[in-house]
Amino acid sequence: MEVSDAFRARVSTRDFSAKPLPADAVSAILDAAMYAPVGMHRYETLHLSVITSPAVLARIRQCVAKASGDPGADPLHGAPLLIVVSTSQAGEIGALNVSCLIENMLLAATELGLGNLYVRGAVAEAAKDEALVRDMKIPAGFTPVAAAAVGYASAPVRPRKAPKNSLTKIDFVP
Repeated sequence: MEVSDAFRARVSTRDFSAKPLPADAVSAILDAAMYAPVGMHRYETLHLSVITSPAVLARIRQCVAKASGDPGADPLHGAPLLIVVSTSQAGEIGALNVSCLIENMLLAATELGLGNLYVRGAVAEAAKDEALVRDMKIPAGFTPVAAAAVGYASAPVRPRKAPKNSLTKIDFVP
């Protein structure tokens, strides 16, 4: 798949099957994260937690259900894999670096024919639970920022024929 095809094919999956992912697919997704651009090459400021534990995933869902008041809330949409990216950098640069890793993982998952979803709010809620942060194996001094939920989509996903974004203005400055 060409990268331009991956841009068009990547859509947010909101209904995953419970089928586990093969180890080679997970490795390919993690490898893609390692190629992401990181400001000032500060790779040591980032950490990935690969979560497949149904119990830990359920606790993340429970954090959101409690915060939202919706007992049926599932911000992971049934995904069997969540890759949480944490940073030790305070402020904007850490979050920007996290986003670069996640985008690479989402595109890699798309190339593999896997459903995927950028997850932010659920990670922010989970980050408030110190015991859950420890169980997600987030190192001391790191803050979980966002994640990639990955799995097989319950229904086939079709590439877009046109960008979803038709509102962002583009100016050329010669």
